[in-house]
Amino acid sequence: MTSTGAAAAEATVPIDFADVVGYRPVLRDGMLVNPNGDCSSPVPLPGEFDTACQGHDLGYDLLRYADRSGEQLGPWARRALDRQLDERLHAACATRPDDVTRASCSVVASAAAVAVDTNSWRQDYAAPRPEPVAAYAAGIGVLLLAAAVVAHRGRGVGRGEEFGTQAVPA
Repeated sequence: MTSTGAAAAEATVPIDFADVVGYRPVLRDGMLVNPNGDCSSPVPLPGEFDTACQGHDLGYDLLRYADRSGEQLGPWARRALDRQLDERLHAACATRPDDVTRASCSVVASAAAVAVDTNSWRQDYAAPRPEPVAAYAAGIGVLLLAAAVVAHRGRGVGRGEEFGTQAVPA
């Protein structure tokens, strides 16, 4: 999933995957995804992230499938999926029409990637497992901090404050 194209990835999905997991992966925007997946975030994320999140969800479902089958892939697989999500989130931001919205989107992408990686680290990069809502507190904190940074930077844009300087009154 992380080192081949979508068609090759599709060929490697186990034959009984749909029976075990409950859905058949589909191709969307050139990547293999969980058609029912989402960004699973406690705060709203940009719509451009949807396909990347659906691909990440499929990857996690493949990790769970391998774990249930007794063929765990190891920490490298979850790290690779998280790295791929980070790259895809930032690539989605690159489609924004201007520098300001690309930059703010990139901050949110970075915060989301840090939250995902933090959770993976907490779970020792093993197959993902469900946890109580309190386990996501660290990720929520990171996302809220990123949103505050974006909001603060947004107030200074156009007044010379974006680099820590203030506009001089005329």
